[in-house]
Amino acid sequence: MTGPRVDSHSTARTQSSKTARLPQSRDAQLNLQQLWPYINQYAKKYGADPKVVAGIIAQESSFKNHGVHRDGTGHGLIGLDDNGLLPSFEKWSGMQVGRGASAKTIPPEKQVEFLAKTIGELSKKHGSSMAAAREWHRGAGNMNDSLGRKYQGLIEGHINRLFPGGKTPASTGPVPDSTAPGGDSSKPGKSPSSPRAGSDYRIKSGDTLWGLASQLKSKGMEGSHWDIINQITRLNPKITNPNLIISGDTLKLPAALGPSDDGFKPSNKPNPVDINPAGPATPITDKGPVDASKVPHISQYNPKGKDGNYSNGGANCGPTSMAQIARAFGYGKNMTDAQLIMHLGKAGGTGSNGTDVNGIARMAKAMDKKCVTKGPGPNVQWMAEQLKAGKMVVANGDYHAMPPHQNEGRTSGHYVTVAGIDSKGNFIVRDPADANVKTITPRQMEHFLRSNPNGGYQMAIS
Repeated sequence: MTGPRVDSHSTARTQSSKTARLPQSRDAQLNLQQLWPYINQYAKKYGADPKVVAGIIAQESSFKNHGVHRDGTGHGLIGLDDNGLLPSFEKWSGMQVGRGASAKTIPPEKQVEFLAKTIGELSKKHGSSMAAAREWHRGAGNMNDSLGRKYQGLIEGHINRLFPGGKTPASTGPVPDSTAPGGDSSKPGKSPSSPRAGSDYRIKSGDTLWGLASQLKSKGMEGSHWDIINQITRLNPKITNPNLIISGDTLKLPAALGPSDDGFKPSNKPNPVDINPAGPATPITDKGPVDASKVPHISQYNPKGKDGNYSNGGANCGPTSMAQIARAFGYGKNMTDAQLIMHLGKAGGTGSNGTDVNGIARMAKAMDKKCVTKGPGPNVQWMAEQLKAGKMVVANGDYHAMPPHQNEGRTSGHYVTVAGIDSKGNFIVRDPADANVKTITPRQMEHFLRSNPNGGYQMAIS
């Protein structure tokens, strides 16, 4: 992906297209953070609910700009089917996209605008954004049938997952620190991801914010490229358009974390990292019994008892993390691992795109356990305190930020079980997707949490 370009002249003379921020290539994988400025802008322009717009994009494509779907239809981010919405899009946009494997790639921003325009018009027609979503999917004649209602449920699930606690990527206001009833209702303090000013940097011709973020990541800065770009823009209020920075100007860059005793440094290579100590980790506790040995590893892909009734393995990290805790508590003794995962997934509303944070709390309730949530943002000290008090923790971070399958070039939300903390202060982890993960340092855990596209959460179960 190429980043925002640098204009060596004045902003009055040259303006950069916003589409420079978005990957335009066929089958490009985007994410909510990249698309949100466009979703928000066009939703306001056409009177659509931006969260519904985002939910539809998540449902139709998981934010991937598909060239052609497997069935030969369904182009782009918003499911432009050859026999349905694609002709309407072509008429509105003036583009001739074509059909099948020879079809042109559709610019993502144009698709977002078309979706927002259509949902805005249908919302005015029906007086409801969810009714608009049903007609988008089923047409006016079938919008209220069972498939229309099912589609609405899917969109509502995506909204809960994409906007935990109601927070949007553009939101800067305070967010309640707990998303579970009866949880910790205290307000979050200063976010651990708040930018800390580092060095001044003089912009050279050819620099981009994306390129500067790459440089900072190579020096150990944690988070995704967009996380770092957001830190740069917060430190430099004079940046009003991230697509346009001026050569010769000076920027304040955020400070990358310095070296630490654990020797961990985020890597751009997916090579295995040996982080597990020799011999078994010994859990410690201050106030209650912690026996990590009672927390088994369960595979979200191939759990014991897997049969034709087991499905959704790639998105089952949430219920599998909770199933590992359930075994420690003795819950679900009469179920196989596969049955337990499916049972908890149903309780938590797990879908094809995974589980939202509130879903973990619902699973805990189904187990007759309490759930206290911290986030967004990492709070590893709080996690250690909960573990020392005899609780288990579910951590919501980024799969690709976790050694030994670390790959800083990718990102994907992921849940793991944190079964304890050892005498060295390392976290004992059960990763449903990788049995090789056993212990990680506090800094590695912080990196895992912070790299999550939605900010990262941690939930104590007791």
